Amino acid sequence: MVAAEASSQAIQQVLCFALAGEAYALPILKVREIQAQATITRIPKAPPYMPGVINLRGAIVPILELRHRFALGEAPEDTRPVIIIVEVQGRTLGIRVDSVSDVLDLDSAAIRPAPELGTQSGMGREFIAGLATLPQDTGADAMLILLDLDQLLSDSELSALESAGA
Repeated sequence: MVAAEASSQAIQQVLCFALAGEAYALPILKVREIQAQATITRIPKAPPYMPGVINLRGAIVPILELRHRFALGEAPEDTRPVIIIVEVQGRTLGIRVDSVSDVLDLDSAAIRPAPELGTQSGMGREFIAGLATLPQDTGADAMLILLDLDQLLSDSELSALESAGA
């Protein structure tokens, strides 16, 4: 029985999503819901990574644009972004991504630490919880970038998002 409990703890469920043609994931326990048709209200003088807020059943939720946060450029015209509502350090936040694909069970042993990327990268190592390899039908493996939601924003940025949503 102890072995079964240990093996269940070694499995991590993640929600997979696409961003600029790459596969990303975040812990499913941080996800509250997915919004496909939310209207974003722009906030004047907000930073580029924060396009605005949405009204989620009466609650004002700030939105984080991951393409801007990671310096990945604008989404193609035919992209229909999706907003993933998550819980970050006790705050509700929406993150806008290109698309959501599925929920995966990842073996914790298959998750590797992120490599050093240097200071010139738009997406520093601090945002990455780890990397996992996903087998593909084509025979080539794809990388899955696991995000650390608690490191996406500094405390001052989270406070700014919270005040914008107030």
